[in-house]
Amino acid sequence: MLRDIAEGSAAEIGAHLHPWNTPPLGEALLPRNSMMKNLPRELQLAKLQRLTAALRDAFGAAPTAFRAGRFGLGSDAVSALLSCGYLVDSSVTPFVTWEAFDDGPSFVGAPLSAYRIGAGQDVTVPEPQGALVEIPVTCGYTRFSSLRWPIVHRVLRARAARAVRLPGLLARLGVVKRTILTPESESVRDLLALSQGALEGGVRHLHLFFHSVALRPGLGPWTSTAQSVERVYATIERYLEGLSRMVSVRFATVSEAASALGFGGAEPRRPTRQSDPVGLEGCSPDWGSSGRDRPGG
Repeated sequence: MLRDIAEGSAAEIGAHLHPWNTPPLGEALLPRNSMMKNLPRELQLAKLQRLTAALRDAFGAAPTAFRAGRFGLGSDAVSALLSCGYLVDSSVTPFVTWEAFDDGPSFVGAPLSAYRIGAGQDVTVPEPQGALVEIPVTCGYTRFSSLRWPIVHRVLRARAARAVRLPGLLARLGVVKRTILTPESESVRDLLALSQGALEGGVRHLHLFFHSVALRPGLGPWTSTAQSVERVYATIERYLEGLSRMVSVRFATVSEAASALGFGGAEPRRPTRQSDPVGLEGCSPDWGSSGRDRPGG
């Protein structure tokens, strides 16, 4: 079934890497190592090589779109992705830091709009000549234009505000809430408010995401029952209905979005029935030694 989906034009199969179940398993099974960015760069590359080859074996074409498991993207992963022929990433969550979760990345300061990343560089800083296109997940706040969200974020995340639990208080009162565009945990009202603020600030894409396991009861923490699965479906439906009244919407995969937003050459590779043998020769180490791909901080 997935092969048929991959051969069509209505969907895209990308790569998604969780270190603990992607060989080679050369790292200690520690919580910190569940974040891809915390592994040695050679091990990140080796895991990505194996995953890329497995997906090419299964679907007849190597994937060109990627999202790090647990959003654990770092600069070394970008270098590995480019070495393996990836064109688009979707791991960045602006205004969100995962540092408290097993030393994950912080994406605070990253753009809301699509941008380019260079090999070995800070993934939150656009590099106009970078070879990897980033399509960030839509994250932000439920009030104001996204142009004002950096100020809102600084105020709400200041030590004094957190000391009196101001972010939680304002969220419960419905004043303003940091929100990620996912139907798993957010209300339709908050999803639409987030989307409106992003659009008012000039963002040209809205990146909705959810885990596939959320569509079956009992497979993930978001949907333990059949009723909770129905809630996710209903949230998606009501959100799209509300969004369509707000703006004209064109649906796209992340690679299609990259192309539509003006990043040429990001179209996914479609499989053929008789594909070349799978190998790892397409994934060669390149850690950003060129002048353009300078090491990041």
